Amino acid sequence: MNYKKLNIITGWLVFLVAAWTYISTIEPTASFWDCGEFIATAYKLEVGHPPGAPLFMIMGRVASAFVSPENVPVAMNVLSALAAAFTILFLFWSITHMAKKLAERDGRELTTGAMIAVLGSGVVGALAYTWSDSFWFSAVEGEVYALSSFFTAIVFWAILKWESVADEPHNIRWLILIAYLMGLSIGVHLLNLLCIPAIAFVYYFKRHEVTLKGVAITFVVSAVILGTIQAIIIPGLVKMGGWFELLFVNDMGMPFNTGVVVYALLVIGLVVWGVRWTQRTGRVLWNTVILGVSVILVGYSTYAMIVIRSTANPPIDENNPENVFNLLSYLNREQYGDRPLLIGQFWDSPYSNERGDGNPVYTATYLVQKNGRTVAKYYDRWSVDHFIAANPGHEVKHEYIITDARKGSEIIYEPEFTMLFPRMYSSQKSHADAYKQWCEFKGTAMRGKDREGNPTRIYKPTQMENMRFFFAYQMDWMYWRYFMWNFVGRQNDQQGSGNIMDGNWLTGFKAIDAERLGNQDVLPRSMTLNKGLNNFYLLPLILGVIGFVYQLMRHGRDWSVLMLLFFFTGVAIVIYLNQTPFQPRERDYAYVGSFYAFALWIGLGVFALYDAARSISLRDLGIVAASAFGLGLLKYLVESLAGDAHAISYILFVMATVGVGSIALFFALGRLLGNDSPVISTLATVLCMAVPLVMVAGTWDDHDRSDRTPARDLASDYLESCAPNAILFTNGDNDTFPLWYAQEVEGIRTDVRVVNLSLLNTDWYIDQMRRKAYTSDPVPFTIPPDKYRQGTRDAVYLVPRNEKEPNVMDLRKAIAFAIDDKNLRGSGGERFAYIPADAFSIPVDREQVLATGTVALKDTARIEDAMVWRIGRGAVMKNHFMVLDLLAHNDWTRPIYFAVTTGPDSYIGLQDHFQLEGLTYRVVPIYTPSDPRTGSLGRVDTDRMFGVVTKKFKWGNMETTEEIYLDENILRMTTNLRLQLSALAEALIEEGRNDDARTVLDLSLEKMPDRNVPFDRVLLPTVEAYYSIGDSIKGNALAGTIFTIMEENLNWYMSLEPRFAAQVAKEADINYQVMGRLAMAATVADSTFGLKLEDRFRALDQLYRLNKEQQKERRTTRARF
Repeated sequence: MNYKKLNIITGWLVFLVAAWTYISTIEPTASFWDCGEFIATAYKLEVGHPPGAPLFMIMGRVASAFVSPENVPVAMNVLSALAAAFTILFLFWSITHMAKKLAERDGRELTTGAMIAVLGSGVVGALAYTWSDSFWFSAVEGEVYALSSFFTAIVFWAILKWESVADEPHNIRWLILIAYLMGLSIGVHLLNLLCIPAIAFVYYFKRHEVTLKGVAITFVVSAVILGTIQAIIIPGLVKMGGWFELLFVNDMGMPFNTGVVVYALLVIGLVVWGVRWTQRTGRVLWNTVILGVSVILVGYSTYAMIVIRSTANPPIDENNPENVFNLLSYLNREQYGDRPLLIGQFWDSPYSNERGDGNPVYTATYLVQKNGRTVAKYYDRWSVDHFIAANPGHEVKHEYIITDARKGSEIIYEPEFTMLFPRMYSSQKSHADAYKQWCEFKGTAMRGKDREGNPTRIYKPTQMENMRFFFAYQMDWMYWRYFMWNFVGRQNDQQGSGNIMDGNWLTGFKAIDAERLGNQDVLPRSMTLNKGLNNFYLLPLILGVIGFVYQLMRHGRDWSVLMLLFFFTGVAIVIYLNQTPFQPRERDYAYVGSFYAFALWIGLGVFALYDAARSISLRDLGIVAASAFGLGLLKYLVESLAGDAHAISYILFVMATVGVGSIALFFALGRLLGNDSPVISTLATVLCMAVPLVMVAGTWDDHDRSDRTPARDLASDYLESCAPNAILFTNGDNDTFPLWYAQEVEGIRTDVRVVNLSLLNTDWYIDQMRRKAYTSDPVPFTIPPDKYRQGTRDAVYLVPRNEKEPNVMDLRKAIAFAIDDKNLRGSGGERFAYIPADAFSIPVDREQVLATGTVALKDTARIEDAMVWRIGRGAVMKNHFMVLDLLAHNDWTRPIYFAVTTGPDSYIGLQDHFQLEGLTYRVVPIYTPSDPRTGSLGRVDTDRMFGVVTKKFKWGNMETTEEIYLDENILRMTTNLRLQLSALAEALIEEGRNDDARTVLDLSLEKMPDRNVPFDRVLLPTVEAYYSIGDSIKGNALAGTIFTIMEENLNWYMSLEPRFAAQVAKEADINYQVMGRLAMAATVADSTFGLKLEDRFRALDQLYRLNKEQQKERRTTRARF
């Protein structure tokens, strides 16, 4: 069989392995984060968050069109799995293409041995990427990143195919195909565009003689092409469409979208004319360019679906991009703000007196006129049609009105307090504190004014400190750490922020890892049993480095192409994102393109070992050995002089030993068996298969999402915690997107209106909440739309007349006061709304709250005559202002809830009127002071919550006797669930319902067993509750388990060297305190068992106190690269 057939067959076999891997491990429902949103928007072709993914949605709709609603996420997840498997297929063929070029260099023939080595390279490299941590994560969930990786892989493979046929007559077809794929990929994710520089250099190396000038020009041209697509074609075409729309609608009085239609026809006409003219005149280059641009536009046209579906006003319609102006804002991701890249502020930069102007906000407005005079205006077609039907004889004029001129909206900073390449720009306090830690801040003292205009001394970070943060945090922690996860090993699946316990990379060699992460010999079970613990023993990294160096020495042009791909999909993204500390989640999925490039080097490492047998000389081997060990020695000396740990130098010595040893082995085999023996290439492939096999052995258990459904079931639990026709306020992605999925796809509790407080800051979202959705009535906001347009009442200030005492104001009157333009304060363009109070009251109709079930009949005596509370802040943002409007005018007709995960900042002082009913707090007119000691808020409706928990809650299959993988996001949710269940049990005990309390406690442990949801200190209230109802057997069993876990943790903390101990001091104290409470509680309930715990606690107590004394002079070492 010839090479071509073998290459095709082997590639498809690798594809089948990848497809089987991913389909076997997909989640049978939606996952957390964006997956719920993407599945919901794809299933019903709704509009997700900016900048959208229309092609992904179209493909998802096709994939899910022929299955039942509960199987929609399976179809979507299989779509990702197949896209990922095709990525592996094209990776295999890309590796074999490059390996074959190495085999045939200098006119050599492709012998049997070389052919085996080429195919073996493809298999090893492709399977290594198949089972890599970050790519596998994206491959098994309904998100865009697997499909985005597919476009990266097929585009890179396509340019390599063009390289093979570049001298044939129809080679340009491949370039046009690449352009079309680029255009399509815009409708998935913009990451694919980062392949352009690598593609440009493949073209340059094939078509031109290589010179320094030519390389520079090619790099500039590739950057211009990348910039043209991202900054001109994507937003620019839409922006120009806006000019036409204003001309035809505002100036010429024509209906909405007339200008866009004319503009689209003009663009199509120009493209057609350009293609025909360049054909007639024989201008091949320009014909190719215009064809390329035209097919990019064809691919980009998938965004028409976003506009079309937004016009239909679906329930999920983020940013409402139904006209060209909203679409431009949507594409530019304006709601997320800007980040400085070249020049900008640091966290404490003072403002300049000058302000810049932002882009004005145009709103499509229907002006109802009679006899040329405007009598009403509306922002949606339904309202104006309703008005005309009721009031015939009026005309409707279409006009785009500037609702927010955004004059002076752009902050300008004092020039002397700006810096080049600003990396520490966020003024958020937590970010500023983290900046100072990561950059070891000292700063330069400068005189200036603070942001209130008061003279002060400001410490500006030096450029060195700025770069230190860039390398220590943005590069090492937020990129190289992820790289090492994939090719060296991973400590656990806990999200890390720089400490030695969470989210670090490790090698699996205890002596090396101890240099960076502290003692590895007495690790507690909470670390050793974490399924995210993956030890690769440096093998993937070593093989990749061998391939990296080998390609650099043997085929520098291909190496430079791969290096560009690696750089632009890795480091360039780091620079562009300019991430702040404390990201909401780990961001490794953004860099899979660079990991893809490294996987090619892993594959080429196989061929390098084979080639060592036939090409390397003893002198070359000596040079390689001297270089490898010399680099390790140099790093060791530098570390010694700097007083740093020796982890990196030890790693270099291990890599040198294994790498040079492997090359020496194949050098010897070449001398023994002949330098082109098929045995050598077979042996190289078999030995190197250890790399992907070690990877899959480590990563399977923490990527197998089969048989788990927590995201869907917890979403159902949130919804079932609400009374009929409720309004539920949520805040984050993980308490919103799963609920959207549950309602939109599976139709679970569509009577509940989910209102995301983050989105409620926008006018378009408020508009959508005022519409009926499925069986949910509109949210009864009363504030007129022109009073909450963007730029209007974005914040409402609370200015009590008497600052010493709360100034209580009727909430309806307060809302009326705030929306009355006559009450605006300020002068010129700086006018703002305010309320002359910071405490409010709502009248309570006892009969109404009893009739609607807001308060149970047994609690009638506790109903207040008026609900009075104080907000406790100087202003409310638009979202909370709208919540106040709802509270003022709801009249207790609809239940109002807050998800337990929204957080104190969202409660606007209402927490003393909360009633826990599951995973939600209901606002009730009963005052129950929150307990700061326990953190409990309000009261518990034990009857309703007990019924919901025992009859309606679903548990995500966590109770299965099989071990399933629950990642950190799920375990964070189960922590919340356990806390609410223990709160219910405690409330039942207070009411004397011990049997019901036991039922709840047993349910908590049964449905969230230790084997799947590890026991930890959050179960301390559960232990105390068991003791309170006299069940010392279960209390002792649980207390003993938790005590042992804390004991193991504390023993590890005390084993750490001073340079590590400071990082875990807080955790150590918490564990110590929990052990003390457990021993005390057990002693009261069962003196025999309790005394045993007391003895163990006292033994550790002396050691712990001594250890703390010894750590007083400790030095903190951050877990960096």
